[in-house]
Amino acid sequence: MSYSIIARCPRSGQFGIGIASYSIAVGRYCDGAVRANTGVTLTLGNPLPRNNYLAINLLAQGRTAGQAMRELLTNDPDAAYRQVAIIDRESTAVVHTGASLSKLAAHRIGSGYVVFGDGIAGEQVLDAMATGFEKAPEAGLDEQLLAALEAGRSAGGLVGTKGRLPERSAAMVLWGNRTYNEVDLRVDLHSHAVEELRRIYVDYKPSIAYYEERARSPRNAIPAMEFADMLKKQQTKEMS
Repeated sequence: MSYSIIARCPRSGQFGIGIASYSIAVGRYCDGAVRANTGVTLTLGNPLPRNNYLAINLLAQGRTAGQAMRELLTNDPDAAYRQVAIIDRESTAVVHTGASLSKLAAHRIGSGYVVFGDGIAGEQVLDAMATGFEKAPEAGLDEQLLAALEAGRSAGGLVGTKGRLPERSAAMVLWGNRTYNEVDLRVDLHSHAVEELRRIYVDYKPSIAYYEERARSPRNAIPAMEFADMLKKQQTKEMS
């Protein structure tokens, strides 16, 4: 029971994933799902861990998103129990929602993005996610992904046989043009995982430039504790 968005930013070329789930540690299913200048993919429903690596390798070999999807489904006898989404370097997006998934499983394809989920409260969850994502493209892909998750939660999120289910884990992954991720944040177990992901990101975002500079010039880098103190003082000043 999860809802997610995968997307490519046409301005920056970044690929990203945002996901929230009733399952714990849902971020582990994002492993191998993104590659710079190549594409992004994700399998939900009953995730098959190999799918991420297989789809990305196919894209890297020159397959389109549609071609990669056909190969994944052809080689998976249980494809009817999965949701699979893929976006390639041309921003072409494809998605498969298996017929054997919950009746509350659905998807939407937008311009360079896919929103999809199973065990959702209704298709209004996906509509809200799409609207939240599209609302502020100038904010950057990171903020758009978070906005989509927050909109999905506010529109009803996940449901089970006894009603509303909490999002107990969440994750956001972002890759740019480098051979490593720019953002990889996870909430593995929390009663309000989407809110916790936002809280972590608000603290983490100002630190991104610090960690990059420390990697480039370790001899001149200030200690992490000193940077954290500086950041805390700055935040306190801005709030006063």
